Amino acid sequence: MPALAIDTATEVAAIALGDRDTLLAESRISAGRSHLELLLPAVHELLNHNNLAIQDVSAVVAGTGPGTFSGLRVGISTARALAQALKVPLYGFGTLEALALGLLRSKRGSNDCLVLPVIDARRGQVFARLYRKEGESAVVPESDVLCLDPADLLKQISGFANGKVITGGNGALAYRKILQTSRQLDLLDSDDSGNQVCAVWHLRAVNIENGYDESQMLSIVPEYVREPDADKTVLLRMREPWLK
Repeated sequence: MPALAIDTATEVAAIALGDRDTLLAESRISAGRSHLELLLPAVHELLNHNNLAIQDVSAVVAGTGPGTFSGLRVGISTARALAQALKVPLYGFGTLEALALGLLRSKRGSNDCLVLPVIDARRGQVFARLYRKEGESAVVPESDVLCLDPADLLKQISGFANGKVITGGNGALAYRKILQTSRQLDLLDSDDSGNQVCAVWHLRAVNIENGYDESQMLSIVPEYVREPDADKTVLLRMREPWLK
C-alpha cells in the first residue's frame, strides 16, 4: 500500500504516491491560490488513475515549507485530516530540501557540490537554504533557512560558499535578473521542471515500522520563517485603525 505525499508551499500543488524506494505515480498542478479547491480532487484523480482508493493509502507526508501561509495551512491541515481519518502515520518533509534534491536531479554535480533552492516569499523576499550534496542522492544543510531580499541573498552566499552553486526554484525565476548577475550561481534554465517542487522526495520521510499515533498529528507544523502577511495586516490595523 503506497504512502501519499503532498506539498502546497508554493503555487504548484505537488502530489506523489509510493514508498521510500519506489515511486508509483506523481503529479504537479499549477494551483495558484486555489489549493483548497484543487488539492483533494487532484489526490483522488491520481489514486483513481492508478486503480487505488483513498483507503489504500498507508501513510501521509506533508511538505512543511517554508512557503506561502495559506498554501502551507491547506496542505498540512489536509494531511492531518487524511491521516487521522485513515488511522495512518503522518510525517513532515521540508520543501526547501525537496527542491534541493530536485535541483540535483536536474543538473548533476560533483559529490561536494553546493545547491541553493530559492522559493518566492513575496514582499520582495525569498526563502533559501544552502545545501551540500552528500553521497549519490542526499543533501545536508550548510546554512540556516534564510528569508531576505535577493540582493542580500547574493551577499550571504558569497560568504558561505566557494565555487559554483546550483540554483533554482520559483524564487530564482521571479528574481532571475538579479540572481544571474552573480557568476557564482549556476541557474537552472527557466523552463526546467527542477524549478518546481516535486513531492516524490517527501516519501523519504516514511518509516514503515511506525504505526498510527494520534498524538503525532500536531507534531507536524509549518515552517513559516516570518509572520504571515494576514497577521501583519491585522496588527497594523489595530495600531492604525483609520487605515483601509
